[in-house]
Parts: sequence; structure tokens; C-alpha cells
Amino acid sequence: MVSLKKNRPLLQTGHCVISDYEIGWMESVLSDAALRAGVSLPFKHEIAQAIMMYLEMGCTLQSMPLNFLFSRIQETLQEVGLPLIARHLRKQTPPVMISLDEIAKEDPMPLFFYAKLHERIAKLRHLGLTSYQFSGLRECALTLGARRRDCPSSQRMQREISAFLESSAA
Repeated sequence: MVSLKKNRPLLQTGHCVISDYEIGWMESVLSDAALRAGVSLPFKHEIAQAIMMYLEMGCTLQSMPLNFLFSRIQETLQEVGLPLIARHLRKQTPPVMISLDEIAKEDPMPLFFYAKLHERIAKLRHLGLTSYQFSGLRECALTLGARRRDCPSSQRMQREISAFLESSAA
């Protein structure tokens, strides 16, 4: 089996370079712009697909500042007759995956876990990354509660972690 590397340019933001971004990210960026504009965008997948196709096949740059990418997207949206969406387009970084269970393994006491998680989010913000996805919530709660199986205590811990994430990652 032959596997080809996606030939997309690296995205630069702040002190960070992003190589892993997908069409779902671009669809959510377009959805957010349409929502802020108060209009529907039924063909957002096709627009996102066209942007990603351009990045993979038509763009000759090896790396591209995120600001430049979003200014080009705004210009394109203006040209295709979507000025309202172009005006409401907001620069967003692709989501960064944060593994909660890995942090819990490093610091299995809740107090240290929350401090480490807060520190990691602050560091990512300092680097210019603003969008996050979290994995391993259940495993994290089990580790922090020193449990092997789900129980009311681990479920409560999951709710506490989720509340913490909503307050600090927003």
C-alpha cells in the first residue's frame, strides 16, 4: 500500500507551527462565521473542501502565516458573493489535542493535575493556540480517583474536570 503525505503548507501562528489540520476545522470556521452573520451556509463542506484542495494542490508555499490564510479566505468569500460571511470570518487556530489521561498519569493527585492542566493551557495560549480538544476524560477520572471501574465518585470527578475545562479553556 502506498501512502502519500498531505502536501499542505505549515500554518504559522505566534511562536507555533501547525502541520495537522483537517477539513472539519475549516467547516467549523465557516459555520462560526455564518452563525455570527446570522445566515445559513448549506454548502460549507464544499467551500471547505475547495480551500483544502487549494492548500494541498494549488499552494506553492511551504509555510503560511495564519493571518495570511484567513485574509485570502476572506477575499475569496467576497469574490464568490458571500461578503457577509467574509466580514464575520474570525481567525481560529486548528484544535490542539490535549490528553487528560496522560496529564493524570504524570500528576495523579487532583490538586497537581489541575495545576498542570492549567499550566498547559496557558502555555498553548501563549504560543498563540486558542482551540483545544480533550481526550481521555474517563481514564483521567479513574486515575485521579484511584479507581479501576466507573462509580459515582469517578462520574462526579468527570463532571468536575469538564466544569474546569469549560471555565479555563473558554
